[in-house]
Amino acid sequence: MSESPPFVRRRVRFAGLIDVGLIVGLAATWLGLAGRWHWLLDLCSHFRWQSIMVCGLAVLWAGIRRKRGLGVAGLLTLGLNAWLIYPVPGAAPSATVRADFQMKVISFNVLTSNTNKAGVLEWLQQEQADVILLMETDRAWVKAMQPLKQSHPHFFEGPSPDNFGIALYSRIPFAGPARALDRKALGLPEAGDEVVTDSVEARLLHQGRECVFIGTHPVPPMGRDWTIGRDLQLQAIGRYVSGLTVPVLLAGDLNASPWSHGFRVLTENNPLRWTRDAWKPTWKVGHLFGVPIDHALTSPPLQLASRLIGPDLGSDHRAQVLELRWAE
Repeated sequence: MSESPPFVRRRVRFAGLIDVGLIVGLAATWLGLAGRWHWLLDLCSHFRWQSIMVCGLAVLWAGIRRKRGLGVAGLLTLGLNAWLIYPVPGAAPSATVRADFQMKVISFNVLTSNTNKAGVLEWLQQEQADVILLMETDRAWVKAMQPLKQSHPHFFEGPSPDNFGIALYSRIPFAGPARALDRKALGLPEAGDEVVTDSVEARLLHQGRECVFIGTHPVPPMGRDWTIGRDLQLQAIGRYVSGLTVPVLLAGDLNASPWSHGFRVLTENNPLRWTRDAWKPTWKVGHLFGVPIDHALTSPPLQLASRLIGPDLGSDHRAQVLELRWAE
């Protein structure tokens, strides 16, 4: 029996590699549902938009190759991703809001190495937000943002060279000094191998109402210890919010997509709600691996009326521009 020509064997091997690649891509969607068990599985949960593209390729390839099983798997996985992405099960805005309360907030991971400090400052001044949260602020960033203090005289600055500095500038008065939410403030043991970064908390007195603003930037889920640290920090913040008696706005680069384990532990057993457009990518926007990891959540009666994604200002993140209202 004669052997197949070399080009036939190469074609078979190439087709087989495509089959394997598509099967692995489809499996990643389902494995992402088990993110609580391992950090690598949780990483799979972030790339839902990319998974939809893999599903489309799988269905197309299955049609060409007449592989019914692969086609069915592609359609089922496509349905799962579509169900997870839209709508993200966030809170629908209340139809009845107070006309005498409006607040505009910007949350932006500026990227420590970003050299466009003047452009960021100019954009922030143009937006005229009531409250501005900046993350990844080192001493150079804090120095560049000093002009903000003229319009936002209430502030907290915690610069750090390790990409986890945080700064808050507000034209709204604080009810007492803003403070760092460290491990102790969140009720976590001071000794631990997990990496927990400092957040910032400020009580705001605005238009006759009081609310709490919390800005946070946990470590990215790269490796077991950092993933545990991220989840521990988000869970502790959720627990802290559940003990507050005034409405809360939580914003920042959470390093967690709406479908990740970290996001689930943040929103368990507390009144925090997020917008239905939480699926919009905010990191690496316009790139193949763009994902939604910057978020804003509120507790009633404070609610998000709108959430816009800002322009490219040299960071790998885009800013969140938030409009808040007070529900009846």
